[in-house]
Amino acid sequence: MIDRNTQMMDAGMRLFDSEKPFGNVLGGIKTELGLYGKVLRTNEIEDKILPPSAAGCDLFLDRSTKYKWKYLSCTLEDAGTIGKTPDGEDIHRYAVSLKEGNKNSNVGLYVALAMVLIWAMLGWFISNGSGLIVLVFFVVGLFGAWRMLRPSKDNSQLVSKLLDVFAEGK
Repeated sequence: MIDRNTQMMDAGMRLFDSEKPFGNVLGGIKTELGLYGKVLRTNEIEDKILPPSAAGCDLFLDRSTKYKWKYLSCTLEDAGTIGKTPDGEDIHRYAVSLKEGNKNSNVGLYVALAMVLIWAMLGWFISNGSGLIVLVFFVVGLFGAWRMLRPSKDNSQLVSKLLDVFAEGK
């Protein structure tokens, strides 16, 4: 299930050259994305289930967990030919652009809230009601919840890695 309310933001774009036709390049990108989650092509999904900011993409990668919705959308465009190979084949220039989005799921929100409450109760039981120790444990719980609810860094690291792979993939 895809969360339609996830905001997709521009993550990067890369130009690269290849002798391969558009379909082969798109298939190679789909194969590379498939290493990281479930990849959907535009003909496999209906526009109404994608986030509105991902509309018009060629490929959509869903790498969500129980706690976070994590998506990448990929658009490949042919930017024309730039020359010919010694064999006489056209060399195409392609532009691949990625958008990424991540959002906490309801399960993640509930787990973070439970973490704060558990730490506060633990402080209460350990300190026998002392306000300062309860406050310290509450702050520890808040810090853990903040770490859990902050935006995922692995999505942006994956974008950087994928753009480099696409550029080298010729």
